[in-house]
Amino acid sequence: MTKTLKFDEHDRDKVISEVESHLSVTLSRVGRYRKFLQDRAGKSYWIFGGYEDWHGIKAEMLKDEQKRSTDGVLVVAKRHRTSIDIFIGNLQPLIDNHRDLAHTQTGDYQFNVVIRGHAMTIKEISGLTLRKLGAPTEAGPAVDPKVAKIEAMLAKLSPAEQISLLEQLKREGAV
Repeated sequence: MTKTLKFDEHDRDKVISEVESHLSVTLSRVGRYRKFLQDRAGKSYWIFGGYEDWHGIKAEMLKDEQKRSTDGVLVVAKRHRTSIDIFIGNLQPLIDNHRDLAHTQTGDYQFNVVIRGHAMTIKEISGLTLRKLGAPTEAGPAVDPKVAKIEAMLAKLSPAEQISLLEQLKREGAV
């Protein structure tokens, strides 16, 4: 009989530690949820992980997040036999478009991911892309040095700050 590989609490702890290290935050659980954490400022972090390309969200967890006023962070870890790839992005599009997710018989939600290079997308939510934690921001050696410098500065911003900046630039007609 073949043993089924499982993303366990040890794996989850590794992912949490990496997120804390890269983002310079300390995370703690929200309520009884293993996947729902927050930093000291109350910012939400949803952390999913597994060997498979689908993930489940408890309906109660979604309702709890909808009551919060912070811009949350979505973290999805893809476990391989000997490594874990961690992807990070803005949680709000998932919250705003939760009706597009698959529903289970118990009323919970599910989503599927696709990985291409250093990006992960959520199949059910158009435009929601997560970036691989620690991945280079340059597309290759042909990148204009000015663009590379701007990308490096943007990489230092949180996903919420990036979205806010983009919205501001759109309002000003810069993009």
